Amino acid sequence: MERLLKRIQRHGYRYAWLGIFSLTILFLLSGSYFRWFDLYEFPTLDFRFRLRPAIARTDQVALIEIGDDTIRQLGQYPIDRSNHAVLIKALAEAGAKAIVFDIFFSDPSPADEELAEAIRSAGNVYIPHVFDISSQKKQGKSVSAARYAAQSLPTFTEYARGTGHINIIPDPDGKYRRVPLYIEHDGVRYPYLSFLVGCQLLGIPFEKLTIRPEESISYGKDLLWPLDEHSMAVINFSGKWTESYAHYSYVDVLRSYIAAISGQPPVLDLTVFKDKICIIGLSAEGTADLHPNPFESLYPSVGIHAEIINSMVHKAFLARLSRAWNLGILVFLIALASWIVWRSRPLKAFLLVTAVIVAGTLLSFLVFIGWGMWADLFYPVMAVLVVYTLNSIWQAALELKKRLILENELKIARQIQLSFLPKAIPQVERLEITARMLTAHEVGGDLYDCFTFDDGRLAVMVGDVTGKGIPASLFMAMAVGAFRFFAVAGTTPERTLRQLNEKLMRDGPPGLFVTLFYAVFDTRKGTLVYANGGHLPLLHVPKERPSQFLDVEEGMPLGMIEGEYSGGKAAFSTGDIFVLYTDGITEARNAKEEMYGKERLKALVEQNRQRPVADLVRIIEEDVRRFEPLARQHDDMTYIVLK
Repeated sequence: MERLLKRIQRHGYRYAWLGIFSLTILFLLSGSYFRWFDLYEFPTLDFRFRLRPAIARTDQVALIEIGDDTIRQLGQYPIDRSNHAVLIKALAEAGAKAIVFDIFFSDPSPADEELAEAIRSAGNVYIPHVFDISSQKKQGKSVSAARYAAQSLPTFTEYARGTGHINIIPDPDGKYRRVPLYIEHDGVRYPYLSFLVGCQLLGIPFEKLTIRPEESISYGKDLLWPLDEHSMAVINFSGKWTESYAHYSYVDVLRSYIAAISGQPPVLDLTVFKDKICIIGLSAEGTADLHPNPFESLYPSVGIHAEIINSMVHKAFLARLSRAWNLGILVFLIALASWIVWRSRPLKAFLLVTAVIVAGTLLSFLVFIGWGMWADLFYPVMAVLVVYTLNSIWQAALELKKRLILENELKIARQIQLSFLPKAIPQVERLEITARMLTAHEVGGDLYDCFTFDDGRLAVMVGDVTGKGIPASLFMAMAVGAFRFFAVAGTTPERTLRQLNEKLMRDGPPGLFVTLFYAVFDTRKGTLVYANGGHLPLLHVPKERPSQFLDVEEGMPLGMIEGEYSGGKAAFSTGDIFVLYTDGITEARNAKEEMYGKERLKALVEQNRQRPVADLVRIIEEDVRRFEPLARQHDDMTYIVLK
C-alpha cells in the first residue's frame, strides 16, 4: 500500500489526466448512446437533405391547395362543405385514382348530406382523424393515444374508402422530420392516412403488415420501411414545397368544373387528374398547417402525404443507424484521433485530424445519398475535436514540463559556464579594460578570459564555439580550462594555440570547434603580441594614427584539423584603444537583413575614441541594439575594450 501511495504521489498528474480523459470519453459515449445532443444532430440531417441531389418524384401525386386565392374567392375558412362535394365530383369524373383530404370533418354542418353522397358516389375518398397525443406517455414501444382530438363524423367515415390519422410529432427543435406510421389506441393500430393510401394502392392490406416496433414495418418483398427507436419513420423529403410534385388551386378546380358544366372554357383541364392521387389540404399563409422542415421554415403539412406516397412508390426509405452502430463508429474515431495525436507532430496531427473529420463528413453524405442511411455526424465531429484538444493539451503540458526541466538545466549550465569566466577584470597600471557578454540564449558559446602574469603583462582571450546550447557551453568550459593550462608566462600566443588545438583535437567532441583570438599586452614596453585561431581580427584604434585590424597569416579554428599558428606583434601608446569581439557583433542583422559589419564598429569607436572605456562599452551596445533589437538577437555578443 505504501508503495502504491508513493507511486500515486509521483505520478499523480498522470492519473489526474487519465481520469479527466476517461470521464470525458465516457461522457461523449453516453451522449451518443442516449442522444443527449440530438438538438445539434438534427441540423446535420437538414444539411444533408439540402445538399443531396434531387431524388425521383412520382407523377402520380397531385396536390390541390387551399391557398390564399381560394380563401379570398370563397370568402371564408372553413370552406362550405358543398364546395368539397363539388370538388369530389369533379375529381371523380376526371378519373382520379384516390381523393385524400388532409382536412377533418368533426362537426356537423348543413351540407353534410351532400358531402356524404359525394363521398359515397366517388368510392375512393380518404378522410382523416386526429388523436390527442399531447399528453401521451410512451406505452410499450409504439406511439399511443388515450383518445381522439378530432374524429370525422360517422356520416362520412361510413362511405369513405379508408380513414387514418394525420398526427405528426415535431422534433425537439420544432421541425417536422418524422411521422408515426401508426398509432395505438385501445389496443388497435391506426395507420397514418397517406400510408394507408399507399398500402391500398400497392395492394397491401394494412392488417397483414408485419410491424416490429422500433425496427420496421414490412410486407414480404413489397415493403420494408425502417422505424426509429420511437417507432416513427424519417420522412424522405424530396425538396421545397414549390419545387415538388404538381400543384393546383382548389378554387381553380371548382371553377373549371362549373365552367365545363355550363359550356364555358375551363381555367384548368381536369383530365390532368386522371389516375392521380389527389391530396387536398391547406397552404394559405397564417394557417395552422404550416410547419418548419429541413428545407423551409413554413411547409404545408399536406406535402408530407405526398412524400410518404413517393417513398412507397420508389421504395426510397430513410433509416437512422442504431445506437450500437453509431457508438462503434464513435469508439473507432476516438481511438484513431488519439493515435494520430500521439504518433504525429502537432502540425501533422492537426492536418490528419482535419482530414479525418472531412472524410467522415463526406462518408456520412455518401451513405445518406446512396443507401438512405442517417449516420450521426455531430457526435463524431465533436468527439474527435474534444479528443484532439485534450490530447494536444496533455502533450503541450508534457512539453511544458520538459521545457521547464530543460530551462532549469540551462540555468545550471549557465552557472557552470559563468564559473569558467573571469570573476573580475584584473586592474593593470596605465590600462582601462571592460568586458561585456550578451548571450542570445540561456547558455552561449562565446568565451573570454583576462588575467595577468607575474611580470605584470595582461593576457586577454576571446572566442566563439560553434553551436548553441548545453553541448556548446560544455565545450566552452573545456576550452577555457585547457587554455588556462597552456597560457603560461613563458609560452608565446601561437604556441599556446597550437597546444590547445592538439588538446581539443584529441579530447574534444566531434563536430565542435572554437575560434579564438589571444593577445598579451605589455604596458611597460608598450607592445602587444598575439595569435589568432580562425577568429575575427583585433581592432586597433590609435589615438592619432589610422585604425587597423590586426590579424595573422596562419591560424585555423581550434579542434578542427591540425595546423600551424603564426604570431603577430604591434606597438601602442597612451590613448590607443583595442576591441576584441565575436561575430555576434559584426553579423547582427537589421530588419532588411543587412549586417552590422566590422567597418561600422570601427567607425563607431573612432568617433568616440576620446570617451572613457565604460562609456565606449555602453555606446557599442546601444548602437548594436538599435541596429538589431534584443527581440531579433540571433547570436551571442561578446566584446572586450581596452584603452
